Amino acid sequence: SLAGGQGLVGVLSAQQLQNCRAAWQERLNMIAKSAVGQTQRSVFQALQKVPVKWLVPPAMEQVSLGVDGQPDGAAIIDIAARTSDGVWLAVEADGPTHFRQPDRGLAGPTLYRNRALAVRGYVVVSVPYYEWEDIQHSDRLKQQYLSDKIAAALQQAAADGPEQQRFAATGRPSTAE
Repeated sequence: SLAGGQGLVGVLSAQQLQNCRAAWQERLNMIAKSAVGQTQRSVFQALQKVPVKWLVPPAMEQVSLGVDGQPDGAAIIDIAARTSDGVWLAVEADGPTHFRQPDRGLAGPTLYRNRALAVRGYVVVSVPYYEWEDIQHSDRLKQQYLSDKIAAALQQAAADGPEQQRFAATGRPSTAE
């Protein structure tokens, strides 16, 4: 791995690292300010009506938080929220570019995003555009769909446990410290 698993630390000078961080933050800010898609807005509106108790209510275009709870900029989450049980959800309104054709499997960058978020403790709830289109004209169906997706994701995360979530996200078991 690059620089013994430390990324670019030790490879680039402190000034170069600072320039990289600044450029990355500028890019994240630009992405966050870009036009939010209609599907994402629709999912967000429906999510606000789902009967979930929120510790942190749903918000769009949120910068991911690292395991230390500080923004780390690894991803811009379409909709982030924290349940009253303290579970962070990353609700992703996945459009056509998130899927391979013709099998509709998740594309590589989307798999990477999901793994990066899982490593940070998020439970990822993917909302495929083609499923959302089928229910877009019924508020009741949209709310039920999101309730079901959230419940399934939370149930799977609880069944997996932290060790399995880490393995699923990284492809390797954690090491004893």
